Amino acid sequence: MKLNIDFKWYQWLFGVISLILAFFLTHEIFATLAESQPGTVKVLSLLIGIPLIIFLYLTFGLRSALKKSKSSVTD
Repeated sequence: MKLNIDFKWYQWLFGVISLILAFFLTHEIFATLAESQPGTVKVLSLLIGIPLIIFLYLTFGLRSALKKSKSSVTD
């Protein structure tokens, strides 16, 4: 079984940043719920969740876009 892992260095960087943001968001949500501050969860979800979604798109969406552009160039 051959794995075709063709990630560029910046995609690894975006992936690591999004992983850190996901862990941080999860930690902060559980911490604010433990402190009985449910209103803060909405603010944290916006402040941390939006960059998380952007970095996830840069990691996976950019990869699929680059694959499509490579295949259209070679055709």
